[in-house]
Amino acid sequence: METAPHTPKEISSPPGEAFRGVFSTQTQAYIGFGATKRRVKQNVHIFAEEQPDGSYLVRNLNKNFIPTGKGRPISREQLLTDYLPEPDLYMNKVVPMMRRVQQNVEAGDAHRSESELMSAEFEYKNALRVDEEHIRATFGLGLTYLDRGELENAKLVCRRIISLEAAFGPEHKHLFNEFGIKMRKHKMFEQALLYYFKAYRLSKTDDHLLYNIARTYFERGKLKLASKFLAMAQAINPAFPEAQTLSRAIERKVQEEFAFPVERSRLRVDD
Repeated sequence: METAPHTPKEISSPPGEAFRGVFSTQTQAYIGFGATKRRVKQNVHIFAEEQPDGSYLVRNLNKNFIPTGKGRPISREQLLTDYLPEPDLYMNKVVPMMRRVQQNVEAGDAHRSESELMSAEFEYKNALRVDEEHIRATFGLGLTYLDRGELENAKLVCRRIISLEAAFGPEHKHLFNEFGIKMRKHKMFEQALLYYFKAYRLSKTDDHLLYNIARTYFERGKLKLASKFLAMAQAINPAFPEAQTLSRAIERKVQEEFAFPVERSRLRVDD
């Protein structure tokens, strides 16, 4: 990486607030082939956000000046040494675009809460046109499709969510749960299990997640698998009332399935 020489500057933010800002650096790239191949310098802009431990998480800016992609950690010293601050770009481009996306998402949430589903879809799509990886907007659009019964569109959004690892973070847990429950209610069991197992690969000790997997298998009629994952949930949290209720439901279902062949055999004998 080639950077413009500069003297490191201090990073400051209002007391009690984590620093956020935009920085730039120069990289070298080659364009063309053979005799036309040449080296060019490119400016790369990043969005940096201070973390509780004093390090920084940086992400590239997309063409709409929105932070995108998975964040990568960087030290304060490296940020100050390798990058130049771009306060004007941050204030005049990045902040307004991030605010616009936030307003679109909040408007979408408000419309969805009032069952104004066409308006909700419009707002979420506006947000995603600018920030295609926005987690709340993606969940919101998927929930809107489920509320409208548009299951094929909901499946597409589900695949998109599964590809976004940030969607499975704790800050989005309520949206994650709501989306999974609605998929189950629409009998989208295959999609719900793919969705839950992506989360399970990231966290194997979430009792509520294990319960949701068990519940999905139960509703799909896979009682052995339902019992397996329910036992895992109860091993983590024995005092889990919903799990106890599901356990009794599984027991009743198993008894019914064992009793049913007996009743049929009696009918054949009577005939």
